Amino acid sequence: MELCQENQLRVLVVASLAIWLRFSIWLAYLGSDAVPIYALATLFNSHRCDTGSSSRAGVEFLWASIMLVHLGGQDSITAYNIEDNELWRRHVFTAVSQKK
Repeated sequence: MELCQENQLRVLVVASLAIWLRFSIWLAYLGSDAVPIYALATLFNSHRCDTGSSSRAGVEFLWASIMLVHLGGQDSITAYNIEDNELWRRHVFTAVSQKK
């Protein structure tokens, strides 16, 4: 009886960690576009509020380039949910119907 309870506890802990990892990956997938957009907005607002200090200009241009590449270069990331993979038919139908 004790062995069964001990194994049950181990299985539940591993399942809990797996669920937490899956949730963390899903959250990162959803926020992958919002974070660079917010970073670019913060970068441009700090540049606008700057009174003329050009010492950070090179670093700001570097970060802006990195954020833009991050936004545009997500070709290697696949959809997290299977339903996202199946939405291509609807997008094609919408694109074809709007050409008229």
